[in-house]
Amino acid sequence: MLANSSNQEQLKLFALEALKAEPELDLGRAALLMAKCQYPKLDIEVYIAQFDEIAEIISSRLSTSSRNPLLIIKNINDYFFQELAFQGNKENYYDPRNSFLNEVLVRRLGIPISLSVIYMEVAKRLGLTIDGVGLPGHFLVKCKIEDQEIILDPFHQGKELSQSDCQTLLTTIYGSGIELKPSFFRAVSKKEILIRMLNNLKNIYISGNDPARALITLETLLILTPQALNEIKERGFVNYRLRKFSQAIKDIEFYLSHSPKTVETDNIRKLLNQIKLEFASLN
Repeated sequence: MLANSSNQEQLKLFALEALKAEPELDLGRAALLMAKCQYPKLDIEVYIAQFDEIAEIISSRLSTSSRNPLLIIKNINDYFFQELAFQGNKENYYDPRNSFLNEVLVRRLGIPISLSVIYMEVAKRLGLTIDGVGLPGHFLVKCKIEDQEIILDPFHQGKELSQSDCQTLLTTIYGSGIELKPSFFRAVSKKEILIRMLNNLKNIYISGNDPARALITLETLLILTPQALNEIKERGFVNYRLRKFSQAIKDIEFYLSHSPKTVETDNIRKLLNQIKLEFASLN
């Protein structure tokens, strides 16, 4: 696990990229810097070069006069999913490696959002704008072609989806209680994509009883959402599990001071008192 000073250095590098204005933010680089917070020896440029190489090979198969978006998408799908054999990791969906682009590029396994980010990065290098689509429970991408938008699913080999297909996806994930809404298809920002990736990792590490990696993930997430009360509360809980009492007390007190009084906050206040007693017993 990273030493604290190294942690802070990696977080600063991530912040320098991730806090740029949306047009200047390099999504692929930011996602790799996010990974570097957990893989301190990761060489970002090695993986940036892989995006470039994949795009160059696809570009070499397209004639200069054949830059039709549908043809570019077909060539991306053929090379990326058929020849390179990138695929969704259905066998071990919650393996945290599925969320780190360096691991996805090496193992050629990912979840919808990580595969989508790589897909978007390759398409960008081919002159094609692909936007992320934050469908609940399953990330997709879309491309505007003339007066229509096509929806693609990188988790399933870049398959084009109809609205009916998207409703089926939602029903499969949530049952019949959620209906497709036009707002589900809006283009999500690069920062929103990073936040969603980090939230996925946070949930994996917390549920998997890995508080040290959960803490790094929460620190990374709070760079993008510095006033997010839920994340501050969870950081407090994680710090407590790591026996970092003063940090836990600070976070939980901040959460309580900015939250309306509820049954939950009453219970959290009791926990805070317990933490203070434990901390005092050490001194």
